[in-house]
Amino acid sequence: MAKNRGPYLPNLEPFIQAGIDLKTGLPNRLSKCNSKESIKIQLRNIDRQDAVNRYIWENLPMNLPSQEVERMLYYKGQLCFFYDKDLGEYFITPYALDGTIDVYGRYNSIHPVPMTSGTEDKGNKALAEYFAGKKLKCIYGIKADEEEQEKDKVCVLLHDYSKQLSQLILPRAQIQDPLLDVMSECIPYMQTCLLAGSGIKGIRVNDADQAAAVQDGARGLKNAALTQEPWVALEGNVEFQELTDGATLKAEEYMLAMQSLDNFRLSTYGISNGGLFEKKAHELQSEADINGGPVGLVMQDGLTIRKNFCDIVNKIWGLNISCRVADDIQGNNQQLAEEDAEETEKPAEKEVVNGGSENE
Repeated sequence: MAKNRGPYLPNLEPFIQAGIDLKTGLPNRLSKCNSKESIKIQLRNIDRQDAVNRYIWENLPMNLPSQEVERMLYYKGQLCFFYDKDLGEYFITPYALDGTIDVYGRYNSIHPVPMTSGTEDKGNKALAEYFAGKKLKCIYGIKADEEEQEKDKVCVLLHDYSKQLSQLILPRAQIQDPLLDVMSECIPYMQTCLLAGSGIKGIRVNDADQAAAVQDGARGLKNAALTQEPWVALEGNVEFQELTDGATLKAEEYMLAMQSLDNFRLSTYGISNGGLFEKKAHELQSEADINGGPVGLVMQDGLTIRKNFCDIVNKIWGLNISCRVADDIQGNNQQLAEEDAEETEKPAEKEVVNGGSENE
């Protein structure tokens, strides 16, 4: 006889890895509407890769690559940097308030929280308990007469972007998810548009036997389109009616919509893009710059926060941590600036030539 285990959270990871649709219990290959979720997974990967590769961290004292620090910021939003004297290591982890706030609403003290504090691993549990009892004073700046700090009792906070009223910001992964959800619908809509324009029609049948006879010739709308079957059975007692007005957009319109949404996604990271509206015809660089908008300030916002963090950390612990914008992003912005400068210089050169010819 099975024991009553009571409420518990099942481990769904093996089912996901085995390709089982958690909503239907069927394999993903048999699921009817898994294309959107699969596309959303791809978009999440792209969004995370763009986020974690924007900035490059150098000379980190922890055994962590630059991408790992940005990954934690992507999923947590804020981190704390500190040195543990007993363990003899530097750490950068999420944190929780442990004390009061100052007149500006900033945390006076916190305690670290491991990234994996929710697991059942004994080592991580022991570390979480150890960190829970470690109260650290938050340092927001170093004055000339306060350079000496108790290096094992202080910490420096790092945020992914400028804070709002609260001291805790929403992680990028949470902010971007609704936008990625809309983007993931564009490709299925495009597929539906292509199917709707392929000439498939429905006919009315009187009973299930007639429906079965029609279905023998066309096994569903998509299969009928792929196999050039002209009819799909609709069981019912009413005449077939159009569910829409019959007008369908071109398939490229959905891709243009997705491109505009992707440009908006890139602008939230301060990465140069084509803007919310891209002309189908040839577009001048000056027009592209106007459509793209001032995304440089968004990138500068994150860079300023990271550089200020590096300055405070280096003063307290005598380190040489630095952060910069990735070379690919810098090269793209520089190329756009050079092309814009060339477009600006061309009319001036033309005016000088025309003026000389008129004087002659």
